Amino acid sequence: MSGIKFVGTVDTGQGNGKFFVAMPWVLQQLKALFDFTPYLGTFNLRLTPESIKQRVCLTQQNGVMIEPENGYLPGYLYKAIISGTNCYVILPDVPNYPKDLLEIISTENLRKLLNVKDGDILTVMVML
Repeated sequence: MSGIKFVGTVDTGQGNGKFFVAMPWVLQQLKALFDFTPYLGTFNLRLTPESIKQRVCLTQQNGVMIEPENGYLPGYLYKAIISGTNCYVILPDVPNYPKDLLEIISTENLRKLLNVKDGDILTVMVML
C-alpha cells in the first residue's frame, strides 16, 4: 500500500472539529463504514510548505465520503498512521478550507496519547 507523508506542527484548533465529529450522522457513518468511534475532537497539524504542495494529492484520490445531512457539506476520510497509531485524516469539502491544515481523528485523544504540545513537529502517513 502506498502513502503520502505529511509533516506539520501541532496546533490547537478553534473547536469546530469537536462539534462536527460529535454530530449523530457523522458518528453513525464512522461506525458503519469503519467500525470506528472517534474521540470527540480533531488533532490539528499545520503543514510545512512542502506538505501543503502534497496535500493536493489527497483531493485527487478517492477518499471515503461522509455523506452530509441537509445544510452541511461532505468530508473525505483517508486512513493514516501517526507515531504508530491508526487514525484518519478528514478533509472537509468546505469553501476556503485552509490548505495548510490537516485534521486527524482517532479513537484516542492524540495530543495526550502522543504527549505533544503546540509547535511540536510530527509526521503522518496517509495510506492511499
